[in-house]
Amino acid sequence: MKQGKFMAGAVVLALSVLISSPLSSNCQTPEAKAFAENKKGIELFAQGKVKEAVAQVKKAAELDPKNASYHRNLSSLYQAQNMLPEAYKEAELACKLKASDVKNQEQAASLAFMQNKFADAEKYYRAALKLAPANSEYHTKLCICLKESGKKAEFEKEVRDAVKKNPKDVGALGLMSKILLSERKSDEAEKMARDGVKFGAKDPEAHLALANVLKTRGKDKEAIAEYEKALAISPDHPSAKEIKETISYIKNKVDSRIP
Repeated sequence: MKQGKFMAGAVVLALSVLISSPLSSNCQTPEAKAFAENKKGIELFAQGKVKEAVAQVKKAAELDPKNASYHRNLSSLYQAQNMLPEAYKEAELACKLKASDVKNQEQAASLAFMQNKFADAEKYYRAALKLAPANSEYHTKLCICLKESGKKAEFEKEVRDAVKKNPKDVGALGLMSKILLSERKSDEAEKMARDGVKFGAKDPEAHLALANVLKTRGKDKEAIAEYEKALAISPDHPSAKEIKETISYIKNKVDSRIP
């Protein structure tokens, strides 16, 4: 996930909730004014005026500071400007105000993850999973948090549980293939990775997981094909440079074998 990618859905969702909420008959109340400021901010964002949108939604949050939706909106708008610390602060506040909203937990978890705050991300992904236990993306991100935090045993248990709960979880299958490969269970690792591609043919990470297994197993031509598929799906992948270098390395190795 690239930093600064705007999660527009969070803002749209919050606005739809607010529109369906009854407004006070007194349009001069702080809550009514906040509603109007937030609505104006959403409209400005739709026009591409992000800075102006921030100013309006910020006013909404100041007028009605206990409304979690405004803080999540503000978080998303800060994120759109790559102001991640500010975005994270607002997301955390949204969680404190309304912990029962999975979108608040997801926003905080995602922002923590982007800033490599894996302990915090773990906390929020666990909270999100309590609210949406079937969400495979949350499971995969939680697994990565545990891995990055050096919690090997917990990481492996979470991955195995994720695959058991959902055998079609592409992210978990890719992680499981890595675990099996580290255990020198290469046949099982390849099967897991191939299942990942089967269920996630348009997911570049699935192709990368399979490519890595094939590369380790010395199946160079097949590995190159999978790396190239990943790049074809996602030309701007964050690891595009490394992937291209790996392809070049394998090709040179293959060529050197030819008399």
